Amino acid sequence: MAGQQLETIEMEAVDVRRMSPSLIRVVFEGSGLADFAVSGVPDEACLLHLPLPGGGVDDHGRWYTIRAFDPASARLTFDVVTHEGGIGASWARRAQPGDTVSMSVRNSWFRRPADAVWQVLLGDVAALPALSRIAETAPLGVRTLAAIEIPDPGDEIPLPGAMTTWVHNTDLASNSILEEMARGIGLPDGPGYIYVAGEAAATRAVRKYLRHERGMPVGSYGVIGYWRRDAERWRQQYEQSEPVFDRIWEQAEAAGGDEEEVLDIYEAKLAEVGLL
Repeated sequence: MAGQQLETIEMEAVDVRRMSPSLIRVVFEGSGLADFAVSGVPDEACLLHLPLPGGGVDDHGRWYTIRAFDPASARLTFDVVTHEGGIGASWARRAQPGDTVSMSVRNSWFRRPADAVWQVLLGDVAALPALSRIAETAPLGVRTLAAIEIPDPGDEIPLPGAMTTWVHNTDLASNSILEEMARGIGLPDGPGYIYVAGEAAATRAVRKYLRHERGMPVGSYGVIGYWRRDAERWRQQYEQSEPVFDRIWEQAEAAGGDEEEVLDIYEAKLAEVGLL
């Protein structure tokens, strides 16, 4: 996952608090944030390099959505999901003020068309920080509908300005139902945009449904996999086969037309060689 390279910014946690059964909010400050500015794209995420339990730092980094940035105090806020497994979740559960973290890259994926009069936000608890920011920064006149899959009723953190449906799934960590949720959504009239974020396999299924069954045009939806239920196994597989992934992507770009067609080719080929 590529993005805008930043000069490495060192930050220190100044506040750690639990927001819900699944989310912990961590607020950072640091001299490197004095000149920091948000991009204006509401789902922008940063690559955080977190301390490891046995010492050292996670060199690969983990992507987390910026929940808020206060330029007056130069404080940057992230909400971190605390599901079982994963370096980020493990760190969040033991985080405390004084912890140091570095940030090196940022990226964003939300591309709502300028003529959209509505937006539908579909995701799971890991997407809550991004979906909340998207909802609260929606332009005047853009109607927001949201459907969010959560493992615990206590995760119902209101999205400002959004008509929200909460879908309770205690089995979310191993069996997301985002595709089922997508199939049940009715869309408002007029031009709009669907944004989908959640577990990687579930979001792939939703993208296929929107593109191939529902026939939605390119640019009317955006889909991003925020996490994987088999993340560490997949990361090891990727590191062992990175040249193969790169080669298949280059072949897909050469053979495809628009970005969605490239993704179709890429995913089909990865599945064919057992790397999806």
